[in-house]
Amino acid sequence: MTEFEHPWGTLTLQRWPLKRQDALQAWDNADHYLLKTLADRGEGTATLCLNDSWGALALAASQHGEALSCGDSWLAWKGMAINAQTNGLAPPQWCWPQQALDVTPDQIVLKVPKSVALLESQLDWIAQNTPDDVPVWLAGMDKHLPRQLVPLLERFLGNGRAEYGWKKARLFSARTPGQSLAQADYPSTIDSPFGPLVVHAGVFSQSQLDIGARCFLDHLPKNVTPDMRVADLGCGNGVMGLAMLAASPGCRVTFCDESWLALQSARENVDRHSPNANARFHLGDGLKGAGGPFDLILLNPPFHEGHVVGDHVARRLFRQASESLAPDGELRVIGNRHLGYHTVLQRLFESVEVAGSNRKFVVWACRLPRGRPGQS
Repeated sequence: MTEFEHPWGTLTLQRWPLKRQDALQAWDNADHYLLKTLADRGEGTATLCLNDSWGALALAASQHGEALSCGDSWLAWKGMAINAQTNGLAPPQWCWPQQALDVTPDQIVLKVPKSVALLESQLDWIAQNTPDDVPVWLAGMDKHLPRQLVPLLERFLGNGRAEYGWKKARLFSARTPGQSLAQADYPSTIDSPFGPLVVHAGVFSQSQLDIGARCFLDHLPKNVTPDMRVADLGCGNGVMGLAMLAASPGCRVTFCDESWLALQSARENVDRHSPNANARFHLGDGLKGAGGPFDLILLNPPFHEGHVVGDHVARRLFRQASESLAPDGELRVIGNRHLGYHTVLQRLFESVEVAGSNRKFVVWACRLPRGRPGQS
């Protein structure tokens, strides 16, 4: 389905990036519930929407009044912009996390994110950046909601309550305090071989360096030279790129992520540990628009996109890596052993070798992308 009916009209919405035979739609009943609540109980027409993945909330709200969308995901921003164009609408204003608002909202709708840390940070941001007594409605699907959500609302906004469920979605409501009541404990700091790393809210590995990263660090290439062009793809806090800079301070590292907060974490960590590094930071869809070709691409791919679990993100990044390697370049990738990434990688690369492993993870070194001139 691509036709999304809401209280003020109908939109054609698609998930982005587009996938063949995508069985998932670009909205859920939590989106419906929030828009129905705005229509029934709204107290204005200037609506701030948080965590709106493909524009279901902001584009619908823009057909009723003024809409401002705020989120961490570049893909969410791009998807909203494309869906706006499809529907002949101007894209709603967008702001990234931690930025000040250009519009004072009359009402706020928040799609509850997967990360509780991100939710806490956003509630703190709302308290600091909006006037007193603005209504806030939050919603999510029952199976995805965190426990103790009402106490979080009470901590950061000073009030909050759970409301009725509807079609497996749940609504929560609160009102803004007009001032910060409690400071979110983010960004957090974790230990690494290179010293303390900053990790902003919602970025993977919030409390400690994850076991996959530790395994990957043990099996990185040893022959890094000052003239190498390296991409830390899906960089998160930037620890892999920092390892390359530590091995060869003169190499050129491009940190790539679609999360604004992840890239901000990497930027701060590079400034702290390698302030004179030849580093670039690319916010976007993987390696698209990141430059290249690259002599080395490092990738620890996610196996989920929001609440959707699967290897579709990894497959897209593998393809991008195969298209962005220099002729003698290498993709080095880590994955959980049970995911069997090697079968996908062997379709894209002539050479796929195990560079290291333990009981849980396998690291592959991939060379010679298929389809290049002179290759079978």
